[in-house]
Amino acid sequence: MKSRIFIPFLSICLFSAATLAEKRHHDAHTHGAAELNIVIENDTVLIEFESPAVNLIGFEHKPRTDAQQLELQKALALLNDVEIIVSFEKGECRVTETHIRGPFDNADQEEPEHGKREEHSEFHATYSFSCQDASVIGSVSTRLFDHFPGFEAIRVRWVGSKGQGSALLNNQSTIFSIE
Repeated sequence: MKSRIFIPFLSICLFSAATLAEKRHHDAHTHGAAELNIVIENDTVLIEFESPAVNLIGFEHKPRTDAQQLELQKALALLNDVEIIVSFEKGECRVTETHIRGPFDNADQEEPEHGKREEHSEFHATYSFSCQDASVIGSVSTRLFDHFPGFEAIRVRWVGSKGQGSALLNNQSTIFSIE
């Protein structure tokens, strides 16, 4: 019974609270930084990734040129390659669901009038995995720094049956332990 409550509760806390995401959008939007949240329960792994658009595409406004549109499409394609986001040392995990939301997916967003301050734009991605044995996952790595030079640091928070923890990754330190 405990595990049936655990995943939905943590999923709500980490992944779906739209008002909290909006608050983080305004309060914690830091260029060069991103967040990676991981929940491991039984043989399921849930991941949430959030980053300011500038880290991935170099700008935060709607694409104005073909080159900017190409950068946006490239970033979305790379975010769909889950092995760039995370790679598990063990556990034999396979992706069961991926959801990527780009910064300009909302058709109702309007470009600010000339002279007005532009809003910050972010990428949000969630990934679900089914693992043969998630309890053997000992470390996780990311290749985000290899593909997106705009990153300076990625704050990782994880929770699972082994406990909880956090790590601060950079281009010299891309692996963290979940033990």
